[in-house]
Amino acid sequence: MKLPSSLAGAEMSSLDPTHPSLESSSIRRLPLTPVGGRYWLRAKQRRAATDVAVKGEQPSLSISRSRRLRRCGRRVMLWVLFWYVAFQMAPTFLKDRWHRIGPYYELNKWPALEQLVAEEPNRPLLVMVGSSRTAWDFQASALDGMPDSDGRPMLVYNFGVPSTGPCFQLFCLRDMLAKGIRPRFLLVEFLPALLCEPRRGVLSEDSMLEFESLSAHRMWQWMPYLHRPKKWANLWLEARVAPCYVFRNHIIAELKALVTGQPMPKHGPFDNRGWHIALPALDPLVHENALKAARAGYGPGLMQFRLGKAPYRAIHELFELCRREKIPTALVLMPEDSHFRSWYSDEAKTAVRHLLAELKQTYGVECIDAQCWLPDEDFEDGHHALLDGALLFTQRIRAELPRLFAQSEAVKSD
Repeated sequence: MKLPSSLAGAEMSSLDPTHPSLESSSIRRLPLTPVGGRYWLRAKQRRAATDVAVKGEQPSLSISRSRRLRRCGRRVMLWVLFWYVAFQMAPTFLKDRWHRIGPYYELNKWPALEQLVAEEPNRPLLVMVGSSRTAWDFQASALDGMPDSDGRPMLVYNFGVPSTGPCFQLFCLRDMLAKGIRPRFLLVEFLPALLCEPRRGVLSEDSMLEFESLSAHRMWQWMPYLHRPKKWANLWLEARVAPCYVFRNHIIAELKALVTGQPMPKHGPFDNRGWHIALPALDPLVHENALKAARAGYGPGLMQFRLGKAPYRAIHELFELCRREKIPTALVLMPEDSHFRSWYSDEAKTAVRHLLAELKQTYGVECIDAQCWLPDEDFEDGHHALLDGALLFTQRIRAELPRLFAQSEAVKSD
């Protein structure tokens, strides 16, 4: 009995697994996944080869189409990866132009200090470490050549870096010792405003840092002292993987400057001893606005003061390192005008007194209380000195140093 052609075709397809109708029906049921797509391409190649063999024709180029697509796909992906890396690397080479003032100062002060020590390695070195207050107030060149306790003329350097506190001071001393730079005497700025516990609406040392610009070495130093290490580590990694996104505001500013022809703003200059060249005077309206900005930044932390664990730990580790390395040290409570001093709550004043007493009792550290040394008119914004204020502060520090040298010698002899 002869079956109808449609039934015969169905029966043949059920018996022959290579029949085209069976392949197409089974392939259509495959999910849209990479594995399913692979089977689909192979089945299509087999069908094309079968059709060509039946017709007796030469194989067409469509048989190797998937192979060509794979090769082209690899090339496209490699080119995409190449241009992505190229565009992302461009901001990495330009980011030194976009540093905020803190990283900019640190980046430029290290070579200057190393060169100074290399030129005169036998002279004793006095270094003052601190924030922008140190950078503005301490004219190190005015003390250069001052005799130490042994009568030798000293090299004096100002290593003030804006937006830094006790954690950076600790890292700075560690790096100096690692580079073979050993201070004969170390002055350490004491800034209560950056001893605050990190919290919303309050300035702290880690909240003022530009983590995307930190080197791997500096980021590794910071990790044990961060309030939220995972957050800042992710930001640092993001800056390495996608710098175009992280530095997008800097790129836009650079393009605007290129279009308008206006130069990019630059940070204030500092001399070869690290002193930020202070302004001789300031317009009263500018001074008033700067004082308001200082109150908005530092006021909340001083009015609701809570001593942070990280700065407390860092300042103790700093003086422990000085004691272990036998480096004489003194704290300097920096000048502030009457408006700035009025923002301290009673709790803040008590905490500062207790911490200074604890440091003196534990490490024998003397403190130079310079808070009231300068009149109000000698400040830019209540805590950064103008030119006359910087000269007066430096003169009074010079007058204090012989007493500190004598005390350090007495401690050494004991």
